[in-house]
Amino acid sequence: MAHPWEHNQGFEHKRGKQESPAAFEAFTAFLQLGNKRNQQTVCQITGQSRNMVRIWSKEYAWKDRAAAYDGYSMAQRFNEVRAASEVKHREAIIRFRDDQARRARAMGGLAELLLDLTREKVEAMRAAGELPSEQQLSNLAKTVATLGETSMNLEAAALGVEELLDAELGQ
Repeated sequence: MAHPWEHNQGFEHKRGKQESPAAFEAFTAFLQLGNKRNQQTVCQITGQSRNMVRIWSKEYAWKDRAAAYDGYSMAQRFNEVRAASEVKHREAIIRFRDDQARRARAMGGLAELLLDLTREKVEAMRAAGELPSEQQLSNLAKTVATLGETSMNLEAAALGVEELLDAELGQ
């Protein structure tokens, strides 16, 4: 697809005249000046007369072509920024997922360790002829249950984020 800022594009000349290489070179200089575009600077860059640059500017619709170029460039830049933002967002979600999975493993490991320690303590107390109080057993059971539940919730969050990545972000 031809763009209006390309050679011989974006203007209609009454006599069907084509844009000369010198005219296109001047237009390209005009285009590259960005927000500092003016015919005088184009004259200085190209060595063309003010009159010739003025004629070319009008005949070959420099302002309209430059506006089209600027709009296209802005859209391209917006797409680049959006894509970069999506990448950063995806990376943040992946870090969150990995952190949740790490926490889930840690909490699960802590729950297992506490359960093992409790079992060893109760076995040692039984061997010594002692029994833990109901309050001690209740507190230990609550603690183990809370750690286990926390571990499961963290794992569920990590799995939910994994599904989000698969469904929404195409991972």
